[in-house]
Formats: sequence, C-alpha cells, structure tokens
Amino acid sequence: MVATILYWGVVAALCGWWAWTAIFSAIYVSNHENGNLWFFAILNTLGLIATGIFYWIMSNTAWQKYWFTDTVKTGNWLLYVIIAYVVLIVLQVILGRTPKEQATA
Repeated sequence: MVATILYWGVVAALCGWWAWTAIFSAIYVSNHENGNLWFFAILNTLGLIATGIFYWIMSNTAWQKYWFTDTVKTGNWLLYVIIAYVVLIVLQVILGRTPKEQATA
C-alpha cells in the first residue's frame, strides 16, 4: 500500500512540476528572458537524476520489498515522465542559449 501511494504520488508530483516548468519556460521564451531557462534546466536535471534512482528501485520487485516491505506493479507512466523531462531539458538548454554580441573594434 505504501509503495503504491508513493509511486503514484511521485508520478503526480513530477507531472505537476513538469507542467509548471513548461509553462514558465514558455513565458520566459516569449519575454526573451532565455537565461532563466538554464535555472530550470539545472533543476529538472537534478529531478531527473532522483527520478532515475526512484525508477531503478521501483523496477525491481526485490528492491521494492527491501525499501517499502510492499510491492506495486509499475506501469510505463514513470518512463513516459522521464522521457518528457529529457525532452524538456533539451529544449530548455537549446532555447536558453543567448547569442553572443559581436565585439566592436
């Protein structure tokens, strides 16, 4: 029971955070504040690392029993969230670049 609640709670929290950063990334791109996208890209990368560790634990039934004394049958939702985060991070890095100004001599 605990593993199920934790699994779906993490998936829901990650989806909410993804939507939040996607909305604010679109706002920053429309306002030409591209430097702020780097901050979100760093935060999303840290979250992606934590999500990868969580996915690694949840993908093995023996590890679930070790950590949670219960198991949950995981679906593909967490994998879809990980893919969405990778796409969002790549977009934030690409759109976060600002062109360098030419030095005038």
